[in-house]
Amino acid sequence: MPVNSDPQDGVDAAARARRGYSADWHPVLSADEVEPGTWVMRSQVRDYAIIRMLRIGDEVGYRAVTWAERSADRRLVGYYRSLRAACAAAHQVFLAGHARAGGINGQ
Repeated sequence: MPVNSDPQDGVDAAARARRGYSADWHPVLSADEVEPGTWVMRSQVRDYAIIRMLRIGDEVGYRAVTWAERSADRRLVGYYRSLRAACAAAHQVFLAGHARAGGINGQ
């Protein structure tokens, strides 16, 4: 699956980055490169995501999945143009797994 080459994708990604990233800490700090091009995201308790670098022609991208012992049990988080974006998305899925389902105040 090729990475989107639409220039607006880059503009939108930059806008999201300016809105959501903190200067103090970023989920990329939870990523441990276990082999070249493969990162495992770890909390203090467990592993929660795997990110792999993909090369398609001259393009480089990243694929994020939830962590599970068996590959068949992993869920796709998405494809991203940067490691930072892949880590941020995987971390959001991890955080969402700790929240109650539904809207604010359970409604």
